[in-house]
Amino acid sequence: MRKTLGPWILALTSVTLLLACDPAPTVVVEEDKIDETLPPAKVDLPDPPPSSGFTIPEKNADGSMRVEGLIHHQEDHMDQKVDVKGLIVKISTPCDPKKTKKSGEPCPEPNLFIKDDADAQKVLRIVGFDDDFVKKSKIEEGQSHVFKGTYSKVAQGFVATEDGLLLLDFVDDMPVVEPK
Repeated sequence: MRKTLGPWILALTSVTLLLACDPAPTVVVEEDKIDETLPPAKVDLPDPPPSSGFTIPEKNADGSMRVEGLIHHQEDHMDQKVDVKGLIVKISTPCDPKKTKKSGEPCPEPNLFIKDDADAQKVLRIVGFDDDFVKKSKIEEGQSHVFKGTYSKVAQGFVATEDGLLLLDFVDDMPVVEPK
């Protein structure tokens, strides 16, 4: 029986080696033929948008800055007094000093965020006021106001931001710090 298995094993090994050495079979791909009798394709695209659609307006009709305009043109306004009109989208939660004293941590600085409108992408952080000012001025989320102050990268414990922040002096005509 041993004599008959030897040639079979030798034949099977030879076939395996031959198959392993053969290059991969090629696949023939048929190309679509162009029908010369058909008319050329018609492309119906809308008109391109006007170039004014790509500019970011810097100011509102009343002369106040827009949030996106201020951020886009920040090199012209950095470290200067500006008036920015915006919709309040978030006000920080008031801090209870008694609770933070127990935990050993200071109260975080109050701040709020504004944007041009509810659909706008850019937001601007407003800082430089206390929780009492928010109560006294009766500002709330969803309201639109003109915020007057210094446009800066860093202020009152807030780190540098790419879009900057506004160190607040006035909301509309109400001063943040009452004159004495």
